[in-house]
Amino acid sequence: MTLQIRAISIYSKEGERREVEFRLGALNIVTGASKTGKSALLDIVDYCWGRNECTVAEGEIRRSVSWFAVHFDRDGEGILVARKNPGPAGRASDEIYFARGIEILPADPSGFHKNITADGLKAQLSATLGISENIHVPEEGATRQPLEASSRHAILFCLQAQDEIANRRFLFHRQGEQFFPQAIRDSIPYFLGAVDEEHFLALKRYQDARTRLRRLEREFAEVQSIAHSATGAARALLQEAWRAGLLPVGPEPEDADGVLTLLRQAAVPQPTQFSQIDDPQADLTALDDRRRLLLRRLQDLREEIGDVERLSREATEFEGEAREQEARLTSIGLITAEGDGDSHMCPLCESQLAIPVPTVEEIRASLSNLQTQLRSVRRDAPRLQERLAILEAQRSDLSEQLRSVQGDIAKRIEDNERLRLEQHQFAEQARVVGRITYYLENLRAVSAGSDLPRKIDQLRAEIEELQRAIDDDAAQERLLTALNLVGRDLTAFATELGLEHGANPLRLDIKHLTVVADTDDGPLALAQMGSGENWVGYHVAAHLSLHRLFRRRGRPVPGFLMLDQPSQAHYPPERDQEGKIDSLDDEDQAAVHELFALLSRYCSELSNMQVIIADHVELLDDWFREAIVQRWRDGIALVPASWPRG
Repeated sequence: MTLQIRAISIYSKEGERREVEFRLGALNIVTGASKTGKSALLDIVDYCWGRNECTVAEGEIRRSVSWFAVHFDRDGEGILVARKNPGPAGRASDEIYFARGIEILPADPSGFHKNITADGLKAQLSATLGISENIHVPEEGATRQPLEASSRHAILFCLQAQDEIANRRFLFHRQGEQFFPQAIRDSIPYFLGAVDEEHFLALKRYQDARTRLRRLEREFAEVQSIAHSATGAARALLQEAWRAGLLPVGPEPEDADGVLTLLRQAAVPQPTQFSQIDDPQADLTALDDRRRLLLRRLQDLREEIGDVERLSREATEFEGEAREQEARLTSIGLITAEGDGDSHMCPLCESQLAIPVPTVEEIRASLSNLQTQLRSVRRDAPRLQERLAILEAQRSDLSEQLRSVQGDIAKRIEDNERLRLEQHQFAEQARVVGRITYYLENLRAVSAGSDLPRKIDQLRAEIEELQRAIDDDAAQERLLTALNLVGRDLTAFATELGLEHGANPLRLDIKHLTVVADTDDGPLALAQMGSGENWVGYHVAAHLSLHRLFRRRGRPVPGFLMLDQPSQAHYPPERDQEGKIDSLDDEDQAAVHELFALLSRYCSELSNMQVIIADHVELLDDWFREAIVQRWRDGIALVPASWPRG
């Protein structure tokens, strides 16, 4: 199973596509001048693989590209991963498009949309690579969490950026970032094949067994603690059983067996019957609604009675006033008829008055009207009394009904309180029964017939067997074998490149993540080896050695290696002369030539390995010219000049 790169594409904001195709299982070279976008190819792959930051340099690419895309090949199947450009000031975009079975890249990005998360992409790529379940458990006492190797760790062995390939302190991609060195150390044994799936399954079983053992040991310690204080605890529980009503109160037994006998009796569930109340809450609600209705009706009656009493009182007062007025007006009989016509003459003494007075006829009319009103009042008085009597009777009846309802409510509240007390007592009894049962079960657990100690012994034996299966010494031996194979190839590649200290045995130090030469004077790390030529050469040699082992063992690591500017130690960008190395010293020319020749031979020997290089160099050899897939000079670059710049 091999995963390689078919093409890297970018899409303009107008929907145009620029594609860089690569050959599978071969050396691929993108050569060209500075600032043409060569280094961005590696950054695009890293970003589309799921990196949480877009490292494509600010400039034309960030301003003019809408989507980045990488077309992978997995044993003939096309897999497309596209990711939106976050823009000049953006850190990253969460819009990721993933599709399988894609043989031809879309002509425009109109079909791209977010259909997967970054974590989902990691899971898909891990499954595509064939990464099985695995776990690295840190040594006892370590504070970091166990690590599961995934596609995010596998890509670290496939990329060497321009500032990494010539770094004397960091050997792997992103090694200088926080947490990554430890992640590389923890995951590399799995990728080298030193820790296989059987080891992982045995480790999982070992961890599960240890978890079960700790739980059983904790339970056994608890029951032993209870057993040691059995007498006092048992007598305390007996007192609780008496208080809860589980047992009739009696004299406390003198011996422990008698106490346990009573506790076993108390632990037997007793039938419980509560007071029979049909839906007490609903009944109480209905009674309260009835009480409220009676109160409203009684209030209405009181208001009506008040109105009738007020009307009767006003009628009585009116009658008294009217009687006095009638008595005063009856004196009209003393007035003569002659004084009836002149309003300025006194009807009694017939003297002239300055102010006119009512005539005799007017006085008589007033008296007649008053007498009519008095008759009406006397006629309505019995009716008011009759209505008042009816209302008083209704009020008396409603008051009696209200007293009855309030009595029912009080009784229902009393019943509910009794039921609550019964339920509380039942809950208390259940609690005490639970404590007694727990105590008796623990007492049985430490008895002679308990199987808890036997289970603990069986688990301990199983753990010992699993420890032998996951013996760290055996895993370390497998890891050492893998590292020896890598060191053998590393030494051979260093010799071919003529690197300093290459004649000494070389090894990959995964503890410090560097290359070490074992010299007569002692170990010599990469940081102690001089010149950029050595640093680049050992970076290339170490990764070629690792990938050779990956391919031989069929490990789930992508089958490509991307190198950015491997010739920089001999041919820096500022000395670029159309890619020609004629101006270099003979030693530099030979070193550059041998480096690329080694990479060409490497791909020829490993048909399932792809090497992609971005560099300034253009050698005249036929094999080099055949390996060139893109030449970016004379205005040609990754981003076409015709694309609009944002």
